[in-house]
Amino acid sequence: MNNIKLMVCPHDTAKNPENWFNFSLYLTKAIGNSFLFEKSIDFPDFHDQLSSGGLIYANPQDSVRLIKEHNYSPVARPINLSDEIVFIANKGLETPQVTDLTDKTVTSVESMMVTKVGIKCLLENNIRPARIESKESWMAVIKSIFRNETDYAMVYKDFYEGLNNLSKSGLQKIGETTDGTIHHNLLVSPNLLDSVNIIQETLVKMHEDTDAGQKILAALNIEKLVAVSKDEILKFEALQVYQVKVADTVSETAPCC
Repeated sequence: MNNIKLMVCPHDTAKNPENWFNFSLYLTKAIGNSFLFEKSIDFPDFHDQLSSGGLIYANPQDSVRLIKEHNYSPVARPINLSDEIVFIANKGLETPQVTDLTDKTVTSVESMMVTKVGIKCLLENNIRPARIESKESWMAVIKSIFRNETDYAMVYKDFYEGLNNLSKSGLQKIGETTDGTIHHNLLVSPNLLDSVNIIQETLVKMHEDTDAGQKILAALNIEKLVAVSKDEILKFEALQVYQVKVADTVSETAPCC
């Protein structure tokens, strides 16, 4: 029995990592190979080991990187999940709206592909910020609001939803995207080409298993997994055309999903 290392985007294992352990056990029983879930400490740790994963659940930009730089094969994605942006404002502002971002400085993590989703939404609605002030993590963006260093920000929706109620009470959510353009994906190592088909078939049929598969997916907030192609993921790069002047990056912590 061959061992297959399962790696998962650190943002998705910040809470309840045991759900991914159960996911790996399901694959082990269904396929016969031993899938071993290894939790990454943080993003630097995840990226250092990126090419060693047999099966990887990766964010949009790492999905592109795995295909282009490491020749990984995409096999599945969640049908109900996409990477989106939440627009937030300083608590001290009176009745802020997304349209207020015109000619304003907006803080975000410019290096993350999902930030382009937010910029796309703004530009398509004729809202053009003066510039994007880039931080190196979503938490650094939130801290800049709390410190009154910025009035407006864009953050990854999953990160925002993972904040506790106390943190959210210090922010004003003024909108969110529903773009659906980019998403996390499951990709298989080029060292496992003989197993790609069986892994994909097992993943896309998990929701049909009412005894275990559905429950394991539900714990991960996934309705079902569907097949995904290389071309679909590489189209993510089209978001790079959406640009707003970016201020110098302010380094505080390591990059976050």
